[in-house]
Amino acid sequence: MRKYIIVFAIGMLSSGLMAQSLSKTDSEAISARFSKFLEHTSKQEFDKLLNFLHPKQFEGNSSVSMKEMAQMLQLMRIKLEMENVEVGRLNGLSPQGNNKYALADYSMDLKLTLNEQNKAFADQIVNGLKGEFGAGNVTYDASKYLITAKGAKNVIWVKEKALGNDWYLVDFDPQRPQAWKSIIPEKVLSEAATKTK
Repeated sequence: MRKYIIVFAIGMLSSGLMAQSLSKTDSEAISARFSKFLEHTSKQEFDKLLNFLHPKQFEGNSSVSMKEMAQMLQLMRIKLEMENVEVGRLNGLSPQGNNKYALADYSMDLKLTLNEQNKAFADQIVNGLKGEFGAGNVTYDASKYLITAKGAKNVIWVKEKALGNDWYLVDFDPQRPQAWKSIIPEKVLSEAATKTK
């Protein structure tokens, strides 16, 4: 039942993610991509998620390929549940040449249930989630092997002519807007940071 609620909530994206500065075609394309991204996340289909992330995000990770990392996460057998998914507004950002950009936000509650075999990874997972959502938004109940996280995220969707016709997601932290300047022009990052205030 929970799975269908998540899918229904994700389905609301098509009406919720409209912005005047984006064409209807672009808004619908991003909505469809975002819907699929969240669906694959909820199903822990990590290998499929890679098709939605901007490939330049992984250029510095040469020791372990992202596909290998995705396979490792699946092998860990951590039960992941997403609840209360809420998608906010989609804001068009200034295009740069043939490249287009859009800022989006979403919030959700995460539950990760560990077991005897993978509980040794609890501290590592908790610290990673604290970095993503803030220390006050993450808890770990060791007696139940249950990690919970509440938080909001910002992402920038990028459509680059060099990558074809799809939109690709780049994680965006308004506290560190220059983190992805190798992918997104500084002007666009500054504009996105301003729109998150």
